[in-house]
Amino acid sequence: MFSSILRACLCFGFGAIGHFAMAPYNLSPILLVSFSGLYYVLLKSNGLTSKFINTWLFGFGYFIFGLQWIGNALLVPGNEEFLWAYPFALMGLPALLAIFPASCIAFFTRKLDFSNLSGWFGFVLALSISELARGFLFTGFPWNSYGYTWFSVAQIMQVASIGGIYFLSILTIFWASIPAFLFIYNATRNSRITISATAIVLFIACFLYGQIHIAKYKERIDPNIMIHVIQPNIPQHLKWDREAMANNHLQLIELTRRAIAPYKDKKNLIIWPETATVIQYLLRPDIANQLKPVLSQNPGNKLITGMLRFTQNDAGERTLYNSLSVFTPDLTLQSVYDKHHLVPFGEYIPFQNIIPISTVTKFSGFQAGTGPQILSIDANEASIIPMICYEAIFPQNSFPTTGDIPLTTFIVNVTNDGWYGNSNGPHQHMVQTIFRSVETGYPVIRSANTGISVIADPIGRILRKASYDTQEILSYPLLYPTNKRTIFSNNRTLLILALLAVLYGLVRLFIHKK
Repeated sequence: MFSSILRACLCFGFGAIGHFAMAPYNLSPILLVSFSGLYYVLLKSNGLTSKFINTWLFGFGYFIFGLQWIGNALLVPGNEEFLWAYPFALMGLPALLAIFPASCIAFFTRKLDFSNLSGWFGFVLALSISELARGFLFTGFPWNSYGYTWFSVAQIMQVASIGGIYFLSILTIFWASIPAFLFIYNATRNSRITISATAIVLFIACFLYGQIHIAKYKERIDPNIMIHVIQPNIPQHLKWDREAMANNHLQLIELTRRAIAPYKDKKNLIIWPETATVIQYLLRPDIANQLKPVLSQNPGNKLITGMLRFTQNDAGERTLYNSLSVFTPDLTLQSVYDKHHLVPFGEYIPFQNIIPISTVTKFSGFQAGTGPQILSIDANEASIIPMICYEAIFPQNSFPTTGDIPLTTFIVNVTNDGWYGNSNGPHQHMVQTIFRSVETGYPVIRSANTGISVIADPIGRILRKASYDTQEILSYPLLYPTNKRTIFSNNRTLLILALLAVLYGLVRLFIHKK
């Protein structure tokens, strides 16, 4: 009935429409069509090679449309030398990412019959393992994991507080593939009803959990401390223009002055975006002499900023860091965090000894920091968990490996999505960052150069938001985390592994049953 070409086209199409489940569309029901369509086509596919190819085409369609914005970084004025790489950026990464689901389907379902329960549970298990592998192997790239589709359904989004985004993604694959399985499952009416009822009850239970979780949250603030997110909206092609840098800093200083002006009697935490400054430039007398009077209106004020910095050895060799730094009002450097999860081909070139090209950002050879950290703002006030740009898409970066996390902690994500224009990318990045608040119970404060900046509470609700390509100031009192640590904070991957073990057990249980 199905020719191999038709199956291939259908799989690519089912993957392509699946990207509409992600930001900025968040059309969750589309995954019912996407995953059910893939499941049905795989049922009609003969042999491991056919399953691998069709699943790869599904993944390729999903990623090529969901990640097409990545190539925009090569179109920024001044990056003309990289235009040759545009096809590779557009298709190369999706082609590689699609190998994860294709390999897992081919390996984990090679002896399973998709017409019975073992095949269905095997399908869910394979794609779930694929999502975990994509998030961790080869430095990881868990962009648009399927659970992010629930950003528009606040109640289901709260399930991330139990097991994180991967846990929610497993449930999403389970729910989204049920229609196809029930369509082809040759069993009694009671068996079909039982499966349907189980899925519905599970969904309702998750929804009710989310509703209760939201209802139990009571906002706690410190009205004496204000947070100000500065979104300067500096065009990417002018960001590092030597003639424009002075004006760029003057814009940041003026926005900071305007942010603090109504709150001179309070302590103010001012947050500038990723690579907003270079420490040598910030401390230049003409810049420092204008910024210090603004910050010094209250001795408790602090500047939290993304910053390029470098160290130099005796031989004059420089080591470059992408950092987040905390400055006192007199511009004394109080503490610094160096980005540890660097962007391949953006901040470093993998195997650069055999791939002799420069990075797209033109700042090659960044040195990675030591890992997730806690930065103290003040002994009696807040501490922050810093995440620079790309790092916010990794749930594990929310948990510093050393030290106790103070009760006044919040997550600060500084970023610059100006490389990608007003595309789907900045919206997807924002959504993934906000999920870190639900997983941890910490507020998320996000400062982006050109958007999308947000202040989100510990259950993922956006309290303040700046649109893309606008110059804005977002102000809000210091938010406290939830009263109790989330289940995910206490257990990390334990529940995810337990759910995978249950799926594997169900595969084995039903493998010989029709």
